[in-house]
Amino acid sequence: MFKNEYESAIAAVQSMLLEVSGNPKAGNVDREHDFEDLKYEHFIVSSVSSFPIFLNATFKRDSIGKLILEAVKTTSEWHKATNVHFGAFLLLIPLLTVWNSKNIVEMAERATDELKKTTHQDSIAIFRAFKLSSARVLDVEDLSLESNKTEEYLASNNINVYEWMKLAPKENLIAKELINSYRISLKGCEMLLNFFEEFNDVNVAVVLCYHTLLSEYLDPLIISKSKIDVAELVRNDAKSCLEEFEKEQNVQVFKRLDEELIRKKLNPGTIADLTISSIYFALAEGWRF
Repeated sequence: MFKNEYESAIAAVQSMLLEVSGNPKAGNVDREHDFEDLKYEHFIVSSVSSFPIFLNATFKRDSIGKLILEAVKTTSEWHKATNVHFGAFLLLIPLLTVWNSKNIVEMAERATDELKKTTHQDSIAIFRAFKLSSARVLDVEDLSLESNKTEEYLASNNINVYEWMKLAPKENLIAKELINSYRISLKGCEMLLNFFEEFNDVNVAVVLCYHTLLSEYLDPLIISKSKIDVAELVRNDAKSCLEEFEKEQNVQVFKRLDEELIRKKLNPGTIADLTISSIYFALAEGWRF
């Protein structure tokens, strides 16, 4: 586990850098291709400029919601893109506040416990961070992030972050991750470490972790942009690519799916965020290369 606050904050930056550098990573920005309005360099700049906020989180210099808002504000000063790391901030900042845990399972449980201690002011701060980042989310009737009435509702009903996340639709993987002690990320960490042990290659480990998660979970960002059946097709395609990888032992087998998703403008952004938190747990476990 981490020796001090600085190691934890550095690991959070590293986890974002390693995720975006993974290639090929079906449907998302990596070191070989960009989106029209979102470039590889945006992720690099956002990752590095997050460090002061991550450090503040380890020292608990502010509340979780306010730190997430500050992360979006601070990183936005260094780039002109939108929604670069909003989901990653939601996942990482609670973990950073409990960096001194005995092991990653305890860290995950304590992070969820920290969310239970938040207030409606933290929820409002996250709502404002969402507005600032222009992130895309699933459409919901109640407490929609698209509705200006949501902030008033959160305040008048004193809904903290944990209670708010409990109200999210079941397809919202990040919300469910936060209230369920990071079950997916812990599983992703185990995958990542096993892949690295088998192939002794950082990129291969990250790429396989990402696509394994993609083969097991429906990405909410794809659901929000298209339909659930499209997300199911992407999941099935990821499974097929993994089967192909088992035969060829070459990550370039994911290039076909990558090109297809880019052509269709389908990007599994939530799976990328979960890959980041999986990497963070692996670094906490002592993963070095």
